[in-house]
Amino acid sequence: MTRKFFALFLATFALTVAAQATTPTETGNSTTTLKSALAAEQTADDEDEGLFWFDAGANIASNYLWRGYDQSYSGKMFDPSIQPSVTFGLGAFYLDLWLNVSPMSQYQEFDMTLGFDYKNLSITVYDVWCGVGKDFWQNDFLDGSNHNLTATIDYTFFDRLRLHWGTTFIHSADWLYNEDGSRMRRAFSSYFEVAYTQPVKELFDISFTAGASPWTGPFWTAGPQLFEDGEYFLNYDDKNPPVTGFNVTNLNITLSREFEAGSVTFPVELGYTFNPTTKRHYALLKAGFSF
Repeated sequence: MTRKFFALFLATFALTVAAQATTPTETGNSTTTLKSALAAEQTADDEDEGLFWFDAGANIASNYLWRGYDQSYSGKMFDPSIQPSVTFGLGAFYLDLWLNVSPMSQYQEFDMTLGFDYKNLSITVYDVWCGVGKDFWQNDFLDGSNHNLTATIDYTFFDRLRLHWGTTFIHSADWLYNEDGSRMRRAFSSYFEVAYTQPVKELFDISFTAGASPWTGPFWTAGPQLFEDGEYFLNYDDKNPPVTGFNVTNLNITLSREFEAGSVTFPVELGYTFNPTTKRHYALLKAGFSF
């Protein structure tokens, strides 16, 4: 079922790109924070492109990092990932489909995001499916599911300073437990981030990011997880003790630049990330295209 699903998705991706290749599009982004049309340019864009818009692209990254964690939980510096995406927009609203495949660690992920962008404000609700355990359509969001449902809000000041908040509402591993091992309540694992971007003449942009978990977040800060009998379990041991309370997880500096060839954009990024919680360091190289 998993292989058939990814084959169908990639086939749809290829056909859609072929059908839209001659249509001018806006620049999109397949990372956690997505952009459609900025409001300052939206009126002109709507006149040129109409109410509906489309983005497509793909990235190749030396590793897949999210909130300061490598998503294979291997701690390896090099775990290459292929990340295609397509975005369908209606004015300030959009639907983004994003896929990650990591051949070495065999980590797979499929994200579906509903988003709204207006001026400096961005709001998203997304479902993340990790390709481990149950197949895509076999899920129970309240228990025993490899899906999670998360909402985010971003606001950018002066086109430079971005504030981000994300909270997970549903995931089978996102629970706080009593001392006897029984479930106490949902943790609502959250993440906030502050990022500042500064252009360096016309050479590149340099970005500084700091992100943290404001309270105990077992969904994404607890470390490796096991999937047994249809449920996730936290894989604690001496090397991976429970992570509780406030924790800084993401300190990052990134150099980025975009190259253009006609209607195609080629973004390139070189970054360094340190996770103070796991004490792991990562160098990240990413390159891709979008149109």
